[in-house]
Amino acid sequence: MITIFAAVDKRQIEKFENGAVSKKTLTNILVKSDRIGLSQIDRALNVLSGGDEESPYWAVFGGEVLAGGDGEALTVDPIPFEKKSSDVFEVCDPAVYQNEEEVCLISEFLEEIDEAVFKIQFDAKIKKLTKWSLFSQKKKELKENADEIFGVFWADFDRLKSFYKNIHAYECVVIFTLYEEEDFEMSD
Repeated sequence: MITIFAAVDKRQIEKFENGAVSKKTLTNILVKSDRIGLSQIDRALNVLSGGDEESPYWAVFGGEVLAGGDGEALTVDPIPFEKKSSDVFEVCDPAVYQNEEEVCLISEFLEEIDEAVFKIQFDAKIKKLTKWSLFSQKKKELKENADEIFGVFWADFDRLKSFYKNIHAYECVVIFTLYEEEDFEMSD
């Protein structure tokens, strides 16, 4: 799973919502926009939130569902699945967007977190996970790989901070998730 954050001119969002820009055109705009793809940002935000679902850090994934003039939500690259029972379904999340005010607020609270603060939260999370893990092998692996895991989580978080910091005043952020078949274990 990769979460994509794309900076898009708010006028393009308005045109899409009013039906003046097609899904295909908006998708092309997203492809050409200033964007980042982060594979561990959900885990990094979980570290900061302390597992609290009401934490303001989850606002990073929030926003209005991006829907066209037809009222249909924009989905990007849905993954089709067929189960043994021959039921077919697609996995995708609707794209959401954040307006300029939301982008500014998110940028401000992301900027407050530096590497030292993130490390304190990360260490607390690792301690909690190793304390409550039922499997001694998992505890050992978490402890042995904690520095590497921290590095990956911090890198994603730091890229997200930089992305929001560099957004222009007229831009919104569009967020969507790309899934790969490997992201899901299917069983009947």
